[in-house]
Amino acid sequence: MELITREQMCRAWQEAVSGGLIDAEDVAVVFMNFSIIEDRIRRLRAAFPVSTLHAVAIKTNPLAAVLKFLAELGVGLEAASVPEVHLARNAGLRNERIILDSPAKTQREIQMLMGHYPGMRVNADSLAELDRYPAHGSGFSLGLRINPLVVSDTVGYMNVGGPSSKFGEPIRNRGRIIDACLARNDLDCLHVHIGSQFADARPTIQAVAAVLDLAEEVNAQSGHQRIRWLDLGGGFPVNTLPDRSPLRIEDYASALRDNCPRLFDGTYRLITEYGRYVHANACWAVSDVEYVKPAGDQVNLIVHLGADMFLRECYNPGDWHHEMFLLDREGVQKNGQLATTSVAGPLCFGGDFIRTTFSLPKAESGDRIVIQDVGANTFSLWSRHCSRPFPKVISYETPDGSSAPRHMRVARPREDLDSIVNFWNGAT
Repeated sequence: MELITREQMCRAWQEAVSGGLIDAEDVAVVFMNFSIIEDRIRRLRAAFPVSTLHAVAIKTNPLAAVLKFLAELGVGLEAASVPEVHLARNAGLRNERIILDSPAKTQREIQMLMGHYPGMRVNADSLAELDRYPAHGSGFSLGLRINPLVVSDTVGYMNVGGPSSKFGEPIRNRGRIIDACLARNDLDCLHVHIGSQFADARPTIQAVAAVLDLAEEVNAQSGHQRIRWLDLGGGFPVNTLPDRSPLRIEDYASALRDNCPRLFDGTYRLITEYGRYVHANACWAVSDVEYVKPAGDQVNLIVHLGADMFLRECYNPGDWHHEMFLLDREGVQKNGQLATTSVAGPLCFGGDFIRTTFSLPKAESGDRIVIQDVGANTFSLWSRHCSRPFPKVISYETPDGSSAPRHMRVARPREDLDSIVNFWNGAT
């Protein structure tokens, strides 16, 4: 399925307005195309062996409607915290389709999960954590995250595979790792993830190959297949630039097959934890342009989404790109004379800019700006700074690539003022 076109976004906006799903208080709205999410799951299933457990990372998009939709598609969910485990259960997932990854699991959390989530997959982040699980058996299917000491080419703060990483047991402790694997009957998986949004897949493939080799050594020393699962992590890149061809999941899986054929011959069952790949291109946001303010030789558009939703974009400008375009008051894409433009959010600090110094048609107060590819690690990072309300989320489908949105509905209502007050009061 092709990505959502601007024409399709305009049509969905117009139908949401005419259908009464948007009111005067909706100064910002998020739209979510479930057909894109479903297509990404289809492509994952086609690229990897049929026995693969695709566990979509909750942290990228934790909306309940999305998690329930994924559960209905029959995939798993990867939790980065104990509350996310509860979100997965609330979505209707069986324990064995939930995977917990966290570098900071407490003893109390482990005991609680053992009592309430038997059969769940849990990846220990270190040998020290592994010691917290009962030697006679935890009731979980345990994995151990390995840091292969391979560095990805992603931006520095997304790189989690080098010698200074906080994640995983360094592979240089090979002997201790093998001993731990041989000592536990409930440890049947090795996990690897070295970074997200990489441009060059070769370091990730090198890291997977190193952990596969470690699994082979464990099994050889055991005399039988002690390690039966390999968790390949997530981090597959998403293209948001109009002039660059994205890395395709099919090509990545083919490269893995060429370099690590044992992953595809049935010896091991695989796990993936892709979140950004599944969600990013499926969502787009619309905000009112509240003010147009001259600023030297450019204009600043004051809009209703900023560092509250685009936390990474505002604090790390240039690392995360979003295409943008304008709608006029009738919801038609705006063209005409271009102006050098920066898009500023509503928060009270000077760095609250989603994107700076680019060309847009000349804007007016009352126009709306569309921000593309917002499905992953945007509203899931929602900030309470300035206590802005979380926007309404509208979901829809475009089956078979149709341009006409179907089954349009409110997937999450706009947050009201009482909810914000209750948050700061600690009330429910």
